[in-house]
Amino acid sequence: MAKRILMVEDDKMLCTIFQMFIQELDYELVGMVRTGQDALNAVDTYQDIDVVLMDIHLDGDIDGVETAKIMAEKHDIPVVFITGDDRPETIMMATLPNVYGFITKPLYKRNLGIAVEFAYAKFSKEKKLMK
Repeated sequence: MAKRILMVEDDKMLCTIFQMFIQELDYELVGMVRTGQDALNAVDTYQDIDVVLMDIHLDGDIDGVETAKIMAEKHDIPVVFITGDDRPETIMMATLPNVYGFITKPLYKRNLGIAVEFAYAKFSKEKKLMK
């Protein structure tokens, strides 16, 4: 069964590229949203999202880090950050319990596949250990 991916990215050109990569990797893109609030609405709406791919700097009132924090309070979904911001302080802000990866742009299809598989596997193993 294909992993179900929610993409949170505010750059339209990158969205097109990410969508192509997700399809080529045989994942199911359940939604593509531009803001943190839209991401929160999407995880409330869609069932069985396996991984959220999220930009850190988003349009709207809340950034990707804050969105991931709120998401962790309500939902049990692994997040992988995709960002062009690799400053140490940004990386430290992004170290949240539900974050299972951090990829810097430019994004390559192979790296995206590795990050999704790693995040999903690690998340699944942690869930089994908690039972």
